[in-house]
Amino acid sequence: MTHGRILAVHDISCVGRCSLTVALPIISSVGVECSVLPTAVLSTHTGGFTGFTYRDLTEDIEPIKAHWKSLGLTFDAFYTGFLGSFEQIELVKDLVTELSNEKTTVYVDPVMGDAGKLYAIFNMDFPKEMRKLCEKADVLMPNLTELCFMLGLEYKDGPYTKEYIESIFKEAEVFGSDKIIITGVSFEPGKVGAVYKDYITGETGQVMRPLIEGYYHGTGDVFGSALVGALESGISLEDSVKTAVDFTVSAIKRTKESGADVKYGVDFELCIGDYVRRVDALRKGLDFESVDSDAKIERVSDLAAVIWPEAYDYLDPALIGYMVENFQSFGPMKASIEQGYLYYIVRSGDEDIGYIGMHPEDERMFVSKLYLMKGYRGLGLFGRMLDFVKRVSKEHGLHRIYLTVNRNNLHAIESYKSSGFEIIATVDKPIGEGFEMNDYVMELTF
Repeated sequence: MTHGRILAVHDISCVGRCSLTVALPIISSVGVECSVLPTAVLSTHTGGFTGFTYRDLTEDIEPIKAHWKSLGLTFDAFYTGFLGSFEQIELVKDLVTELSNEKTTVYVDPVMGDAGKLYAIFNMDFPKEMRKLCEKADVLMPNLTELCFMLGLEYKDGPYTKEYIESIFKEAEVFGSDKIIITGVSFEPGKVGAVYKDYITGETGQVMRPLIEGYYHGTGDVFGSALVGALESGISLEDSVKTAVDFTVSAIKRTKESGADVKYGVDFELCIGDYVRRVDALRKGLDFESVDSDAKIERVSDLAAVIWPEAYDYLDPALIGYMVENFQSFGPMKASIEQGYLYYIVRSGDEDIGYIGMHPEDERMFVSKLYLMKGYRGLGLFGRMLDFVKRVSKEHGLHRIYLTVNRNNLHAIESYKSSGFEIIATVDKPIGEGFEMNDYVMELTF
């Protein structure tokens, strides 16, 4: 369910991308009203800067709460992050108690440590107090360090075994949260990400991405804000975690590639557009419309005319034009449908955003076309399209699918591999007019 008004309770740094300067733009970008309660104002954030000013706003929290109560305000969700004192923890617990309504969701990111150590401003009693706030959380978002301190467990460096993480999930049941997302988890060298569990449904999962070397300030706030924005938009837990991880990774990559000074935080702003499109597409869901009329074939050929030049810009433009005209236009598509090919238009809301073409064979399904418009690629929608292909294949009694991919299309090859496809052959196929397709054949058994 999509909530109306969320209260983000964090400190705010005048310079540096973290806390409220991250939470407000990210959460608001997906149409969730984000109110704020600053717990402190800093001239800069504390990572990489010295001599910063710090104004504690603890004494303002109670009067602000009283004013809100006089207005009859309640919040549909709370999102808490860095809290600098025991007193602030108590005040935030009171806020949650007194300004909630019957549908309020409480998100808690217990910011207090990393890499096995508490931040220098906290003593060993702090995790015990933070645990009390975490016990009010519907969705808990700690890193492994913070979770171990609150549970009284010894912190261990990764990589971890799945059995170890399962034991951590079991220990964390004491918080009583509906969902938990643990960040900074690695199961193998060179990869890191987040694991999650829904205690109501029993769903568990992991989202791992290649490790980017270096330390980047504010990434926990970027991840947490993107996660909250997605969940508050009604997106599933699995898709929300994937969306938040990918958004954070994109911001880190952009920062690294630009050579920007990392003490100012990661360049998340130019990644917001993709984040919004992804959340919007996931919120609307994907529909697959069977192509069973000339009008629908025309819609597919219109999509192909747009998608092919942008998807294959590394190929000879003459080859692209030849391929579109001879294989992706109305006539060839109509002929292939008459020969038993199945075509589907991929839709998000009221918009045609891609198409699929496949042909059942004796032992496996041949996927001849699996395309998305440029603005929708890299948003996590490929997995849903592949799930649809699997479903149609099963309806035909098939449990293997195969496709061809240009050997220069490295991004697509890696995407297929990450989805379980294997390269089974190399093909060089003349297609007329002196053109040749240089492909891998990739196969997936499910």
